[in-house]
Amino acid sequence: MEIPKKIYFKLRPFILPIDEILFHIPSNSSILDLGCGKGLLINNIKNFKNYVGVDLNTINQKIKNIEFIKNDCLTYIERDLGEFNTFLIIDLLHHISPEFQKVLLKNILIKIKKGDILIIKDINPRGLLYKFWNSFHDLMISNQLINYFNFKNFESEIDKVQFSVKSFYKRIFLYDHYFLILKKI
Repeated sequence: MEIPKKIYFKLRPFILPIDEILFHIPSNSSILDLGCGKGLLINNIKNFKNYVGVDLNTINQKIKNIEFIKNDCLTYIERDLGEFNTFLIIDLLHHISPEFQKVLLKNILIKIKKGDILIIKDINPRGLLYKFWNSFHDLMISNQLINYFNFKNFESEIDKVQFSVKSFYKRIFLYDHYFLILKKI
């Protein structure tokens, strides 16, 4: 079921903790938003240098310092990412098959520079009701089954000498959001 963009932009903020995401994006960032979808975040980011959103369901277009690229995120990150200092992966992981979730994240961690930030937010329900609701929601809206990501397992593999790590949950209605903020030190 495809929701028209205008309606999506009005409804999505009711279940997406946009303010939490924006809080962790530094001013004047060069942003790579992997899995940007319809571009909801860029409508809310106020002070940035440039923004590139990559998604299979977007169209190629560039307007001033904002660019949308229709591409697979795993393929896109094979290129040099040196122009970016802030990387967003918001509600993308559960759309990727489990064997490629860690591949995507590890390939980004290898490429980011000292001072760069990686902001990961994905659904990670705590409890059967929330898990059922999230699965039902994505099946109806995206026509996809969810591939939950094991954040705790991934966090245990992160080199704490190279990265500062901050993680937390935020619940909005029936949606549990898990945040993992990594900064290369």
